[in-house]
Amino acid sequence: MKLYKKITLTIAVITAMQTSVYANQDSMPAHSTPEIRFEAGFPAADKVQTIYDEIDYQRATQAYIWGIGRVAGVSLIEGLKRDLRTGIHSAAIWENSTTAKETKVLTAQTQSIYAAGSMDLHDGPIVVEIPPGVLGMVNNHRYVPLTDIGPFGPDKGKGGKFLILPPGYEGETPTGYYTVQSDTYTSIWMVRGFRAPDGNPAPAVASLKKIKSYLLSEAANPPKMSFINATITPNDLLFPTDEKFFDVLAESIRVEPVRDEDRMMLGMLAPLGIEHGKAFKPDARVKRILKKAAATGNAMARTIAYSSRNESRVVYDNRQWEKIFLAAKPSFETENYTDIDSAVTFKHQACFTADAMTLKLIGKGSQYLTAYKDEDGHWLDGNHTYKVHLPAGIPAKNFWSLTVYDSKDRSMLVNNSGKASMDSYGEMRKNQDGSVDLFIGPDAPKGYESNWLQTNKGEGFFTYFRLYGPTKAYFDRSWVPGDFVKIK
Repeated sequence: MKLYKKITLTIAVITAMQTSVYANQDSMPAHSTPEIRFEAGFPAADKVQTIYDEIDYQRATQAYIWGIGRVAGVSLIEGLKRDLRTGIHSAAIWENSTTAKETKVLTAQTQSIYAAGSMDLHDGPIVVEIPPGVLGMVNNHRYVPLTDIGPFGPDKGKGGKFLILPPGYEGETPTGYYTVQSDTYTSIWMVRGFRAPDGNPAPAVASLKKIKSYLLSEAANPPKMSFINATITPNDLLFPTDEKFFDVLAESIRVEPVRDEDRMMLGMLAPLGIEHGKAFKPDARVKRILKKAAATGNAMARTIAYSSRNESRVVYDNRQWEKIFLAAKPSFETENYTDIDSAVTFKHQACFTADAMTLKLIGKGSQYLTAYKDEDGHWLDGNHTYKVHLPAGIPAKNFWSLTVYDSKDRSMLVNNSGKASMDSYGEMRKNQDGSVDLFIGPDAPKGYESNWLQTNKGEGFFTYFRLYGPTKAYFDRSWVPGDFVKIK
């Protein structure tokens, strides 16, 4: 036997499937980890660069998972500024809520009246004046809550002045404010008002237009606030899932403070040219690697989100309905680790977090359920028509809604009917016992047009079922919604 024997290690081929919003692909090519040869214990000279390519690919793939909340948050903020011209003295209001056609955003709904504003704290502390009777939050750009606003915030629903401080702020902090320390320069606030009992949005819009935002240095004479009606103004607040993902991630890392908990990942990204304080200028090799990594990372994110292996997703033992928020804390921090998969499940398809999201209060707040599969465990398919039975006594003190989302971009489904949601505000055919049958499919069942949401043939979809003011019957599971039953 020769002393220096060549050893060949063959590593299995990993195949991943994805649906890319931006590349409009239904699948991705298989990725094969390269053959690795050793000579005298050293990697073969002609394989060194190949191995480095694999190192960079694997690091970039995991950076996609690690950075998904950051890229999603930054993309939404940049979209607000670009399409709706938000800034320190301006905000967007969806005066008749969001619409599937005009607003591309992760899993919004059509009942609440939203207002949102972007903040660049490089210019100093920012004051946001909030009227009473609204609900919302301030998030950093990773969708980590900095403070709740409203009944679950320090203002207790009475409104007030929130003072948002930039990272490392050492200046004076005046009294009379709810002071909030941000750990990122790019941050965002979002609040929502609710329609009148008859569905009229006007009272909510009037209240939200009392919001003011200005620099602390302008507090003595704040500039006039301006608002844009986002309901009728096209805006795209989605994040890229192709290689452009890394452009957004790199720019965020360049301008934002370095956190100690991120240093290991930043060390893995540095050889790719993604560093704090440095412009990102990838060469052809890195671009090629990042394109492949984005495809794999997107496939992983969709798998984690749509087919979670987290047991806390289960709501009912005999139903396909799942929880959307799988962590105990909106920061996704546990005693011993950051719950990455729960963060991906949520941030891949939803915007904003708040401490109130983890509270279980009877008759207050909201609870969300999601369904990706029918009663037989098959993905929801726009080619088929499904029936969902809601027993009488739906456990919502205020109202309930069911919204349909495109599985590709996670925004409300754009269809010929122009309707992506139905709720207890609307006229709906009920059964004699007070129960309601909902129908989701490409064509309306005769006589149930008011109970129907249209899907698109050839496209997958998923749904959110929201309960506002959830009652005891939801929490003790004495009320159980039906699964999606395929009837056609």
